[in-house]
Amino acid sequence: MKKVNLLLLFTLILMPFVFQNLYAKQYVFIGYDSFCGLPIFTGQNPQIATAEKDSYGRPIIHIDPTALANLTSSRIFTLAHECAHHKLGHTSRLGEMERYHGGTRKQELEADCWAAKQLSQYGQFTDLQFQTLKNLADGHFIANGYPSGVERAQNIYSCATGTIVRHDASPRCSKKLVPKTVVVTTYQIIPTQAPCSHVRMGPYGPFAIHQFDLIPRKVPVQTPTTRMVEVTHCE
Repeated sequence: MKKVNLLLLFTLILMPFVFQNLYAKQYVFIGYDSFCGLPIFTGQNPQIATAEKDSYGRPIIHIDPTALANLTSSRIFTLAHECAHHKLGHTSRLGEMERYHGGTRKQELEADCWAAKQLSQYGQFTDLQFQTLKNLADGHFIANGYPSGVERAQNIYSCATGTIVRHDASPRCSKKLVPKTVVVTTYQIIPTQAPCSHVRMGPYGPFAIHQFDLIPRKVPVQTPTTRMVEVTHCE
């Protein structure tokens, strides 16, 4: 029994070094993620942080030292974001295929949303604000299929607060009927007097039957009226 306990203790002590050697010698094992319980390795990473798998297919998080320093982004949010990629199946074969076929934007927004909900749940509002401001500072720039900084900031706010923020840049339009006064031209038939053209012959020669004829004349009339017209309203 004593030997078993010693062996277990020895295994626990060496586990970080085993993880380090199995993954890559240039990466340093620094602990476990508090959101997923996954091993975290630090080392130079051009993408700042990535959700990866080691040579045995086990999920890990690889984070750049600058992210750990909380300089370029929130360390807590970054770890939660990478954890989300594993949790949401983005590192599976199906997830990798989705990303390869244009799913990068979708997956990044999903991971941001998952992380925002986690930080909100645990009251990490300072880190949420830090990450949101960082993304806003990135502006509307889009590269390699990733969402823009503004879009990511809106998404984080939406998921953290439970409000709905649209991510598409196109305006939202709707049509409705509204009353509108228009001028309509109508025609009226107005009788107009004209000298009588009806002549008869009498004992003393031709004579008019009556003094005037009433001739109908079509006269245009401008009439204001109210009609329901369809208008398009965009937000």
